[in-house]
Amino acid sequence: MSSENSLPALAAFHLRAASVYAVLGMAFGIYMGIKQDFSLMPAHAHLNVLGWLSITVYGLVIARFPHVAQSRLTLVQGIVAHLGLLIFVPGIMIAILTDHEVEQLVMIGSMLVLLGGVLFVPVVWLATGRR
Repeated sequence: MSSENSLPALAAFHLRAASVYAVLGMAFGIYMGIKQDFSLMPAHAHLNVLGWLSITVYGLVIARFPHVAQSRLTLVQGIVAHLGLLIFVPGIMIAILTDHEVEQLVMIGSMLVLLGGVLFVPVVWLATGRR
């Protein structure tokens, strides 16, 4: 593959991770359907929206505007977004399964997810701004 067609490593990471999150979300939904227990639907929905959709968008923006992959901000944004997701979704599951005894994970994860979203704003501006 020539260098002009190569995907920035961060974009590839986001897209690969998003594909895994998508399969996990689908499998999670099928599992709930088989069990006829939809109590974990909030975790399933957040895994799909934050993991599959949001992370895919992050990857596609970097793929479309590869110059932003060189920014430390873009790397930090990605780390925060993935970390938030990986704390938030299990936190929702644990909170539901334990009658909300450990909501701290949900709070920490949701704040990291929000911070990842907030940090995405300047990444998009960097991507789409005048050069």
